[in-house]
Amino acid sequence: MNSPEFFIHSGFCFIEMSKCGTNQKLYSEYADTTLLFIFREKKSDVYDYYEVRYGKNNFMHLAGIKSETLSATAFYEACEKQIIKREDCKPRRDSNTMYAKAAVMEQMLNLRNSKCYKIGAKDLVTRDNDFEMATGNECGVIGYDSRIKKKGTQIVDNTKAPIPTTLLNNPITDYCTRPQKIMFILQKYEGESTYNKLFYEIKKELFQTEKEFFSDELKKLITM
Repeated sequence: MNSPEFFIHSGFCFIEMSKCGTNQKLYSEYADTTLLFIFREKKSDVYDYYEVRYGKNNFMHLAGIKSETLSATAFYEACEKQIIKREDCKPRRDSNTMYAKAAVMEQMLNLRNSKCYKIGAKDLVTRDNDFEMATGNECGVIGYDSRIKKKGTQIVDNTKAPIPTTLLNNPITDYCTRPQKIMFILQKYEGESTYNKLFYEIKKELFQTEKEFFSDELKKLITM
């Protein structure tokens, strides 16, 4: 039987192409929507929150892939249609990094099994930890950042929602000793100004009893 290396062409492996399709299906649950993470560490804490927009154009970067033939959005759509070709894909950094990301991406996209944290408030800052917020578990983290610069400038575009900017295959506890619990995740679609879909709650029907304790600022984001 041929080893996986037999199939490698231009730094990309057919096995990884299959994983791209699987991961795209998971990512499609969030693609071009915005999620509102509501979280806290313990019951006595005030609820905190963080918004993230999962664009189709962010998927390729998270997978550690670049393409000389497809735009980031076109790459996502090719995975969706299962027409991705080996010449469409090259490692963004190197093959090992790409394969490592592909190996944990499926787990990382399971947001119902994640915890989150704000990097500025935590104690394990490393050189790879240049993001504001992360969701993750024992397999790795997805990092998010709102400090997105306007194209061709060093100016931060304050009109842009935070986006997923990195995927690391280290446990969340490598970056934060006390990750906070995601209590609820709400979702809104393009054109919607407030959140009206409950995507996840840590305990059935808890959202309805807890929402009265949300801050006024948080309540303004929700219509449900």
